[in-house]
Amino acid sequence: MDLFLNFLDSTFLDSAYESVRCNLELTICSAIQQSNFIFTKSVIIRSLGEPLCKIAKDNSLWDRESIFRQSISLFLSVWPLSVFLYIPVATLCYYWAFDRSLERHPKFARNQIKREISDSLQALFYMNLMTTPIFIAQINSSGYCKLYKFGTASWWYEVLQIPLFILFSDTCVYWLHRLFHKNMFLFKTMHKQHHKYVIPTPFGAYSFHPVEGWIMSLPVYAYSFILPMSDYVQLVILLYSNLWAFILHDSREQAHTVHHKNLNFNFGQFCSLWDRLGGTYVDPEIFLRAESIGNPFTGSKGLL
Repeated sequence: MDLFLNFLDSTFLDSAYESVRCNLELTICSAIQQSNFIFTKSVIIRSLGEPLCKIAKDNSLWDRESIFRQSISLFLSVWPLSVFLYIPVATLCYYWAFDRSLERHPKFARNQIKREISDSLQALFYMNLMTTPIFIAQINSSGYCKLYKFGTASWWYEVLQIPLFILFSDTCVYWLHRLFHKNMFLFKTMHKQHHKYVIPTPFGAYSFHPVEGWIMSLPVYAYSFILPMSDYVQLVILLYSNLWAFILHDSREQAHTVHHKNLNFNFGQFCSLWDRLGGTYVDPEIFLRAESIGNPFTGSKGLL
């Protein structure tokens, strides 16, 4: 994320932070120094004003390398950006790809889309809040995080890192997903929230319990602490992983459609490798055809 943060700093954040710092110092600090000002008349207001004044005067907190500044910058940029992307992408997938005849399905919930939007927006706030420390760790944990500048590795690794990531992420997500289903405490307290929508729409892409959504996203960030990943590839993967969440829920990705209709099958993220190896894969075409003729597949074992 240092690539993203450096762009924001050089574009407008340097001047924005300096403006905020100067204004705080001129207003808050000057006000506290005036003995007849309201700050001296209210203990509560003064208790807030004095720490703000100290923050304004501490130049180290406003430096680009400050974790304080980096945390604020990342959260207040990534969170609005994720919301800005969520609304148009979900809308586009809904009108372009989602089979809207599914809205007549008896299990399509009343006011479902409004609830999916509300759930997703709430989850995005908390998930971004919890992910900010990971971004900070990537930027500041020299020697632990293996992010590198794109083009400095051999050409074969620049290509190989993408399938390596897909294999790593799918392995982690598959087993985490199965855990959230098989452990009744995790399912009832968190994952059940996502499955209250049997016929999900693209607006439900982030309709998760925030803690679960954050846990399921960890493989995206964990990879760069285990194996080298270039800065540009990580940005592409972050964007693609988020886009894939919409595709999974717009009725195009039939394997995940099956999963929402029968919780025993198709736990994979990008591919069906682990579902096939773990005996939890069901061919969507066979499953949906059986359902369409009134003979739904209810087995506990997968069907290739």
